[in-house]
Amino acid sequence: MADELPHGFKAEAEKLALVVRDELRLGLLDALDCVALAEEWGIPVVAVDDLRQDGVADAHIQLLMIGGSGFSAATVVSGTKRLIVYNPRHTPGRRANSLAHELAHVVLEHEAAPALGIGGCRHWDGRQEAEADWLGGALLVPRQSALEWMLRSGDLDAGAEQFGVSVNLFRWRVHHTGVARQIAARRRARR
Repeated sequence: MADELPHGFKAEAEKLALVVRDELRLGLLDALDCVALAEEWGIPVVAVDDLRQDGVADAHIQLLMIGGSGFSAATVVSGTKRLIVYNPRHTPGRRANSLAHELAHVVLEHEAAPALGIGGCRHWDGRQEAEADWLGGALLVPRQSALEWMLRSGDLDAGAEQFGVSVNLFRWRVHHTGVARQIAARRRARR
């Protein structure tokens, strides 16, 4: 993933995440409510099984919700309107990450593309997906927030719970933002 990010993107994404969180009046240790953010931006968020009431066939919904489908969330775009659809069977932490990823595409003004390309293969822009992964994680757990939490507590499980994310995501943020190295260096300096 890191190879697909332009030079300087991570630092800019961290700044952007703090701006978005500041606009929502979130403190350093506050969890981001992705549904509230989407609503603030006028983007409806619905569970895929709620699409039944709009006429989507049950068989199609089940295909997206079965365990191995790989479907987490997607943004449907029609002109200037957007709708985020998510898999309600995922854990709350996984849903938060999926929704933050989709919101990151919006923040970054990524151009929408059809979900499937020629021959029914999934359309995939690696750079855009890598950018949305990084910014989505930064929206949920900014580097500053991860550092503050680890200085206060050091407990990854409790940090994940505090921010409403999975332990894997919280650990990823701590390790891939350099927070773990910074904490280790502080501990070594104290000895």
